Amino acid sequence: MEKLFKGLATCMVCATLAPLHGSTLLQLSLNDMIRKSTSIVHGTAHRTYSAFHGSMIYSHYQIQVSETLKGSSVSQIDLFVPGGVAGGLQQSYAGSPSLVEGQDYVIFLWASKSGVTQIIGLSQGLFAVTANSTGQPIIVRAAASETMLNASGQVVMDSDIKMLLSDLRTRVPQVLSGKVGP
Repeated sequence: MEKLFKGLATCMVCATLAPLHGSTLLQLSLNDMIRKSTSIVHGTAHRTYSAFHGSMIYSHYQIQVSETLKGSSVSQIDLFVPGGVAGGLQQSYAGSPSLVEGQDYVIFLWASKSGVTQIIGLSQGLFAVTANSTGQPIIVRAAASETMLNASGQVVMDSDIKMLLSDLRTRVPQVLSGKVGP
């Protein structure tokens, strides 16, 4: 019995250390994310818990929405991010971001047919909101480090994005109306 327990314990440790799902990201431009997202919100992240959904663990966050840039206005969104710790097991997914409790973000979201709300393009659709040297709010996203492919299937490098939040507010309706190209 003791050998069986030790064997199970060893398997559990190995399972938590083994890499699970690798990710290859499809490169999305800012305009792609604006067009393809179900909604775009500006809000504050609050982590609630992690749990299994099928064989995957998701970290759940409540986003207190202060502004809706696209989609229906809501005061709160329940966000699912792949990866986390549940039932003593840890899963992590390349390209999956971690949100910081209390941090302000602009988040490009999509809702699945089952109603699960996630970040579009994994880390590509998550922008931290900070202030520039003159105190104006800016959105910032570091380049993704995961393998990324363009629409033709060629490996490409991602780049950092930094822009004034006010410029994004102007750009969203322009892209949605077709006034701004690809």
